[in-house]
Amino acid sequence: MTPVELDTARKSAVLANLPQPLQEKMLEGSQIQTVETGQTLFLQDEPADALFIVLEGWIKLYRIAASGAEAVVSVVTRGRSFGEAVALRGLSYPVAAEAITPSRLLRLDAARIRHHLQSDPVMATSMLAATFVHLQQLVEQIEGLKARSGVQRVAEFLLDLAPCAEGECSVALPYNKALIAGRLGMKPETLSRAFARLREHGVRIDAARAHIEDMDRLRQLTAEDPAKAWLR
Repeated sequence: MTPVELDTARKSAVLANLPQPLQEKMLEGSQIQTVETGQTLFLQDEPADALFIVLEGWIKLYRIAASGAEAVVSVVTRGRSFGEAVALRGLSYPVAAEAITPSRLLRLDAARIRHHLQSDPVMATSMLAATFVHLQQLVEQIEGLKARSGVQRVAEFLLDLAPCAEGECSVALPYNKALIAGRLGMKPETLSRAFARLREHGVRIDAARAHIEDMDRLRQLTAEDPAKAWLR
């Protein structure tokens, strides 16, 4: 693991609240896992024997319904962890995980960490905090799906990806538009319409990039009354 990757792991929700000696203890026995695009990390309902920290790339977490339809639960990237809650309780993964770009992850053995947690309340508290972070993110995601129009959801997605805080900005779309649509809870054709409507707010989509004329202007759209945004 490179120094940059180690720093990324230390700042993840799983480790960020621990002092360095306990971080090192948690990292004992961890393994780097390199995966290619389309490679599966684990399947839905498999025994959860590990938790993961993304060091590089993008990972899709999804469920398969009885009908065979795929529901994207989340798409995670560098610095994000997943699998904590079920791995540490010895349950099965409620989702499947698949790399959507070439990725590197840190794999932490669940049984080893469970052993540490039983003897160290500081570690247990840190893991509880990480679970709370994920719960909070899920609540915010549901709120976004329920309380924002499709145009606002796409605008917020672009703002989250943007490397700039203000002014003009160019944003690389990290994965294909079908997956973006799934992540935002909409159909691909609805996403296309949302991209078209964003032109009047200074956003132009060019292949795999979004060009934003004014970050503040786009930010104002996300704060607008959803009833007005739905009419756009």
